[in-house]
Amino acid sequence: MGKAVLFDLLEGVATITLNRPDRYNAVNQDLVDGISKSLQKCEQDEAIRAVVITGSGRGFCAGADMSVFGEDVTPEQRAQYIIDEYQPLMNQFFTLKKPIIGAINGTAAGVGAAFALACDFRVMSAQSGILYAFVNIGLGPDGGASWLLSRQVGYSKALEIAISGNKLKGEECLSLGLTNRLVDDQYILSEAQSWAKKLANCPTLAVGIAKEDIFFSMTNNLNDTIAFEANQQIEAFKSHDLKEGVTAFIEKRKPNFLGK
Repeated sequence: MGKAVLFDLLEGVATITLNRPDRYNAVNQDLVDGISKSLQKCEQDEAIRAVVITGSGRGFCAGADMSVFGEDVTPEQRAQYIIDEYQPLMNQFFTLKKPIIGAINGTAAGVGAAFALACDFRVMSAQSGILYAFVNIGLGPDGGASWLLSRQVGYSKALEIAISGNKLKGEECLSLGLTNRLVDDQYILSEAQSWAKKLANCPTLAVGIAKEDIFFSMTNNLNDTIAFEANQQIEAFKSHDLKEGVTAFIEKRKPNFLGK
């Protein structure tokens, strides 16, 4: 997967580390490819039941590496790059039927903020930050950043954040629902991995179904969502984990879920 992204697997938890610390993990093609290949591996490997994404060094991700594009690249070509590269990558986050926890060390800026919000859950510290930095250099949000933010905080607050160009620190992120947990700096990764390990012991199939259900519900009406949920349950009805869960309940013991 190359040095731009590191991959580690321990006790059912995959840890994906953005690894360009000298550039604050700014996004170039190697990093995009590394994340994509890592998420693909997480999808294909049944031993992986939860995922943590973090950054090496002092920051999670500084956003797009502006040195990637040469002077001869047209605005239209840059726009097409966003569609060709960021769109399928962001879809990988949401179609992965396993929970993803972002361990947001330092700042997640620009498209790095989009990566952070594409995680299902986030762990931050008071010093961590989410920065919609696009406007600070004369750009609008990209990489799905506007879609992700508006669904977290609503239209008006999302627009305020997007056009202010101000960093949202951990406490404010917690109050806005942009992070799930706030811990001391030195515990961000360990807390995320500990949480992921607990999720890895859950019925992974059911967790994946819930993830798909919630994602579907964000852009569909109630009746369509009920129908979608019902169809999703077919797979759950056939699963080992449902039988195990019911049996364990009757026998008054802790279930041993296998994720299938």
